[in-house]
Amino acid sequence: MRTLPTLLLTLFFTAVATQASSTASTAPTPAPATHTVLLVGDSLSSAHRIPADAGWVTLLQQRLDRSSSHAPTVINASRGGKTVTDALKELPGLLASHHPQVVLLELGANDAILGASPAELRQHMLQLIDRAKASGARVALLGFEIPPQLDQKGCARMLHDTYAELAREEHVVLLPSLMAGISDHPALLLDDGVHPTASAQALMLDNAWPTLRPLLLN
Repeated sequence: MRTLPTLLLTLFFTAVATQASSTASTAPTPAPATHTVLLVGDSLSSAHRIPADAGWVTLLQQRLDRSSSHAPTVINASRGGKTVTDALKELPGLLASHHPQVVLLELGANDAILGASPAELRQHMLQLIDRAKASGARVALLGFEIPPQLDQKGCARMLHDTYAELAREEHVVLLPSLMAGISDHPALLLDDGVHPTASAQALMLDNAWPTLRPLLLN
């Protein structure tokens, strides 16, 4: 036969255990961790000579936010004139600061125009990919087109081939062209004949979305 003190202790611990179980079952589910996407690009992604909030990267963030209640945050580290060599210097700090789950690379045009050889461009892009992958991030290459009238050196073909080879060999995602249907339409380009207008930014996003959506929202 249990004594009165023993019965009281038993009832006390039973009540505590029941309350703890109830509290645990009703505790709110933690929100999923926020994911970060790092875009390293040049003037095509930096809203060159147009309002910053009209750029395709801002439109991408808005579409992601509409598509998911847990959309990733896009960090746009693009700058006009940026080369792959510049990005190699900046990437370690960007990775350390933002810890992205995905890295998007939109680079190479300035290197090609400045005379980088296919071998140099390939080597530097490979280093970027390797550093991003070493951080644990998934990688996507964003290709683009150069307006035919400005492509006297055949840069477009070199960039296209280099991106395609790297994507295949390194098993990274490839968007063939961010500028498809834009580079050959003067009305969608600024007066320099190179950079997209504000009205072209939604088209750039539409070009990118089928490739980026499964990468950024899964």
